[in-house]
Amino acid sequence: MKFIGKIDYSSNTNTFGKTIKLLPTDFEANEDGGAGKTVQFDDTAPTGLKPGAAATELLAFVSIPEGMKATHVDVYAAQDLTMECFELNINASGLTSKGSGTTNTTLDITDVNSTATNYLMIIITTTATSDRVWGGQITIALQ
Repeated sequence: MKFIGKIDYSSNTNTFGKTIKLLPTDFEANEDGGAGKTVQFDDTAPTGLKPGAAATELLAFVSIPEGMKATHVDVYAAQDLTMECFELNINASGLTSKGSGTTNTTLDITDVNSTATNYLMIIITTTATSDRVWGGQITIALQ
């Protein structure tokens, strides 16, 4: 394959949109639901990510692009569910709370600046196997 064209590295800037999209596949179940109680996407009404047990928490882990910060989180669900956001690091144990709220509302989190080791974790607490999560978005801005 031959490359024809020119790449301009002189500006050395990152270009990102204003949001990071969360898909249903970005969520996974924690251990609270019990062994073998995984999440599934239900393609019958009501559609969406379905917890395998009422006590399951759905977790999404998101890397923040270099030079950016996460400022707001939106998760969309069929029900209003409890949502919490935390900052974690790939090289250490521990959670730092960045805010809590409810799905279907915009959560103004304590800003999370991108570093070489940090990431954002979003936890959605389900209360029934009939709960459905559709996805969401994280608003990002320049640091």
